[in-house]
Amino acid sequence: MFMYLKGLRDLSDESSTIRVKAMGRIDEKPFLKVCEQRFSGQDVALQHARLCSKWQKMVMDSRWEPFKIQRSGDKIEGVVDEEDEKLKNLSIEWGEDVKKAVKTALEELYEYNGSGRYPVPVLWNFQHGRKATVKEGIIAHMKHQIKNLKRKRT
Repeated sequence: MFMYLKGLRDLSDESSTIRVKAMGRIDEKPFLKVCEQRFSGQDVALQHARLCSKWQKMVMDSRWEPFKIQRSGDKIEGVVDEEDEKLKNLSIEWGEDVKKAVKTALEELYEYNGSGRYPVPVLWNFQHGRKATVKEGIIAHMKHQIKNLKRKRT
């Protein structure tokens, strides 16, 4: 399965519906948006890179435990603690969208790699916002190959 993911990652582009998503990697779009609002010129890219790098490192730092245990019927699960000081300060300083991006990355890490705290590649359906089936991945891969063959012929 991992070799298939690697091959699909190499062939997919951002417009593909089915592609590999690194679960636990923060979405940089909210960070870019807030940096564009607060900075100008070259500072936008610099501050964006710094902010994303800092928070990706935080998300991957196993010493930071922004989770609490929650019971739901017979099921016990860890959820991100909304009262965590770092997350509250992030929201105050950079906004709710940035906090949400960090929270989502933490939730993904907890679900897909709870013991490792590093991003994990998962076949993802971006159109429906869910894990993709292998069948969907194979079809997307074949479509991509057909497009490439057509381009080479013309």
